Amino acid sequence: MVMSGGIMVEKIVEETFEALFALEDLREVLRKTTPFHNLTEEQKEEVKVVLNRVRKALDEIEEEIK
Repeated sequence: MVMSGGIMVEKIVEETFEALFALEDLREVLRKTTPFHNLTEEQKEEVKVVLNRVRKALDEIEEEIK
C-alpha cells in the first residue's frame, strides 16, 4: 500500500475505478432506453444498485482522506 501523508493511495485508486465502472454500468442502462429514456421498473432498480455502488466507493474515498 502506498501511503502519502497517511492516506492509502492504492485504496483511493481502487475505489475511484469502482465508481467509474459503476457509472459505466449506469451509462449502459441509460443507453438501452434510447430514444425514449423511459426506464422500466427493473431498470430503475438496477440504477439504484449502481448508484449505491458509486456512493459506497465515494464514501470509502472520503474515509481515506480524513
